[in-house]
Amino acid sequence: MAASRTRLPEDGAGPVVAGTGVAREGVNVHGDAPADVLSFRDLGPLEVVRGGEPVALGGTRLASALSLLLVDAGRPVSVDALTEAVWGADSPARSPSTLDSHVWRLRKALEPDRPPGAPSAVLLREPGGYRLVADPTTIDSRRFSGLVGEARALLAAGRPQEAGRVAEQALALWRGRPYPTVADEPWATAAVARLEELRDQVRELLAEALLADGAPERALLEVGAAMAETPLRERLWSLRMLAQHRLGRPEEALRSYRQVRAVLRDELGLEPGPELRELHGRMLAEDPTLAGPRTPARAGPAVPSPRHGPPAQAVAPPPAHLPHRTSSLVGRGRELAELTGLVTGSGLVSLVGAAGCGKTRLAIEVARTVAGRFPDGVWFVDLTAAGDAATVLSTVVSALGFAPTDTARPAAALRGSLHGRRALLVLDGCQQVLDPVADLVDDWLSGAGAPTVLVTSREPLEVEGERLHRLGPLPLPQGDDDVTSSPAVALLLDRLAAAGADREDLGLLSAVVRIATAVDGVPLALELAAARARAFSLDEIAHQVTADPSSLARTGRGSDHHRTVRVAVEQSYALLPDDEAELHRAASVLPGPFTVVAAGAVLGGPGAGSRPDTVTADLVARLVHRSLLVPLGPARPGGPSRFAQLATVRGHAAHAAGPDTAALRRRRDGWATALTLAGPPRGRGARSARFDALDDDLPTLRATLQHLLVEAPSAEGVRLAGRLGTFWCFRSRTVEGRTWAERALEVEHLADPVSAALVRLTLAHHLSSGGQDGLAVAHLAVATDLLEGSPDARSRTVAEVQTLLAHSLVAAGALEPARALAAAVATAARTAVGDADLDLLAQTCAALVDSGSGVLPGGRLTALHRRALALGDEPVALVVAGMAVVGALRSGDAPAALSWSDRMIAHRLVLGTPDGPVALELRAVATAMAGRPREAVRLFSAARTQAVRTGLRWPAFEETPDALRAVTAALDPGAAERARADGARLTLADVVDPTRTAAAPA
Repeated sequence: MAASRTRLPEDGAGPVVAGTGVAREGVNVHGDAPADVLSFRDLGPLEVVRGGEPVALGGTRLASALSLLLVDAGRPVSVDALTEAVWGADSPARSPSTLDSHVWRLRKALEPDRPPGAPSAVLLREPGGYRLVADPTTIDSRRFSGLVGEARALLAAGRPQEAGRVAEQALALWRGRPYPTVADEPWATAAVARLEELRDQVRELLAEALLADGAPERALLEVGAAMAETPLRERLWSLRMLAQHRLGRPEEALRSYRQVRAVLRDELGLEPGPELRELHGRMLAEDPTLAGPRTPARAGPAVPSPRHGPPAQAVAPPPAHLPHRTSSLVGRGRELAELTGLVTGSGLVSLVGAAGCGKTRLAIEVARTVAGRFPDGVWFVDLTAAGDAATVLSTVVSALGFAPTDTARPAAALRGSLHGRRALLVLDGCQQVLDPVADLVDDWLSGAGAPTVLVTSREPLEVEGERLHRLGPLPLPQGDDDVTSSPAVALLLDRLAAAGADREDLGLLSAVVRIATAVDGVPLALELAAARARAFSLDEIAHQVTADPSSLARTGRGSDHHRTVRVAVEQSYALLPDDEAELHRAASVLPGPFTVVAAGAVLGGPGAGSRPDTVTADLVARLVHRSLLVPLGPARPGGPSRFAQLATVRGHAAHAAGPDTAALRRRRDGWATALTLAGPPRGRGARSARFDALDDDLPTLRATLQHLLVEAPSAEGVRLAGRLGTFWCFRSRTVEGRTWAERALEVEHLADPVSAALVRLTLAHHLSSGGQDGLAVAHLAVATDLLEGSPDARSRTVAEVQTLLAHSLVAAGALEPARALAAAVATAARTAVGDADLDLLAQTCAALVDSGSGVLPGGRLTALHRRALALGDEPVALVVAGMAVVGALRSGDAPAALSWSDRMIAHRLVLGTPDGPVALELRAVATAMAGRPREAVRLFSAARTQAVRTGLRWPAFEETPDALRAVTAALDPGAAERARADGARLTLADVVDPTRTAAAPA
């Protein structure tokens, strides 16, 4: 609904009253009035006064309504406009009676003594709306406008002293920004802007009156106070120069001109206007007419003369009409260089990225960098407030200072004026007006001699010839690199240093990394986080942004552009159709890279199941197009593409989801649980495919574990954790697997006995692998009791975890508990007659125990290995190959050990892990035995590095210390050190060709 628009008298004109303007209609300059007179103080926080006593309005809604009525005082205001003012443009439809009740309350506040049933004398009901009836002299804004007009008339009549007094009376009414709580509402912006402009004009008028009255020293003081708030008004600089000149300080006046010229060029890319240039020339010529108490020729504020195109270049360098930015551009050197090349070689470049990624800042810097290559100037057009084609066109026309002669066809006139000009136009914030901007730009580029256009948007324009540059967040620290080399960290440190923080403080650096990571390196979020450093410690800020980075908001004065992170994202969200908005909200429970399959799972409604992948993929692609999802590509060769919401976007999505979040979590948790609990895979590579599926959506799996084990502990969480043991093991995530098992152990009482036992068996395996055999055996004992008598105790899932634990116990020399596990698996195999998989596990456990006793023949292992391959059981084949390596080493057969090592490593690669400290350690011993000391040192270094990283026992093989000493001694110290450094970077794939077959030797 459209509110009534502001219509103030032109040029501040109002009721001009002869004399000084004091005490008209019984009201003095401060708004006091007799007891029965209402006064409205609206130049600052809205106040209503009756006889010097404040009137309570009864809430912000009534104050908003009264503000609109005051803006249109004396004119009818429609019901729709009042409804918008009271409840906002997006509020649900309300009945007229609801508004009437608020008007009744407002009348009660304004006329408390009005008899029941008597008509209101202040707030009248008229057809279609209401009208506020008030003497203009009782409304500060109207009195202010009248006083400004009166002061101007007095000065023009040659009465500067009286003009100065009236100007001071006008300024005495000013208490701050008019209607501050609603000043940015569409129906108030024009009125507020006009009043603020009048205030700036009357300050200039006062200084001019003082100069004309022979008081240059007072004029200089008034100008100084005004310049502190509005330093870009050229009229103030002219008055300052004239006051300094008349005070006998011509050198200061000339210095002021140099200062204003520098300010205007730095801030706006403009040269001083004609009034300043003329005054400067007259001072250089020592014009005698500048002296004395006289009214200077009033050229008024510099205004471009009417013309039929963008202002042409008048002086060198070319005009660069760009917003001024005082802060440095950090971390965008590569993008700046790339865009500079694109802009100078293309007709249309679109800089596209998510909200808050710094598109505007970068575009301004690009334009400033290339300004010298566009002799007809560089022009910045802010389209963030544009809403339709007409607004887009008028905004562009206004920014260019273009006055079309053909007012019936302004777009065609604009195109004609731009034709042949070597100019750069920066169109900023086009995402909400893509179609009108695309049409306009396409029209410009349709012929030769078109200007160059640089667009910032969250979506491409999709105009022919468009060169697209996607801008992401600033890169975060990677691996072991110096964290200060990260652009995200560098930006935050720069802004914190500006706020007074010590950049050398190591504690600061740690918190900075946490903050930068929590906001995904989004520049806007980093800037807003740094601004909080004056109020909070960095640890507090890190906690705040980790909880919800979208809550960051700008503090204090400054641009309203992206005042909060959440509002910046809301601008994109508001443009989404329903299905895309649904995915945006649903993805908030997928905190990290996710696949289309996971997205479809959380999109499924109650009882509806997951969305088809093709439907979800289309929605995902559209959100990527709108910069609300980030494409990350596959996590592995041949894997599915993954996507993510930036932390700032996810924060908005979570707020938008609101009460639906619980249902979304249930869908996510149900899908992750079903993926984990799927039946045991069969066939060569099936286990790896299952592990791949878990890895592809690992952040979603982690979120589910966090929810079901920590945030809302449940039996389902324990069940899930107990069945992930083999995944953590064969994907070299020992530390993480142990952590989740420990968390599940804290709530095992919620679960069934088998799930609790699986958790303990998994934890025992991790403990034993890490050298804590005593704790492992204690957990094994409890798990055995839990499994006693349960029919599910003899399942393949339980037997697999028991086999893993038996393997780690044998490696640690704990044969008795390993023998008990082998007996349990054998019992399960005998019970499940004909189950080849269980029988293989039983035979493998028995072989493990025998290998620990040193009585295992090689032919038995070869047969087991072939059986495992035939059944497609890669984990068992891996365990058997490891036993064969150990057997060959103990028998002194290096070639056989290396051959089995090839297969052992190949099995791990098939299972999808680049790490394998035990496999590398055994290969190192075999390589040492084969007489290759440098290679052995490399392999020992790789094994130790990976064991430390994954929390596994080092060394795991009893022959390792002697072999390591021998091969190290065989090399000179420098060669040994180089081999160790090289080995620390090795992976399994560097040792064995991953495509090599893992078949057993003949």
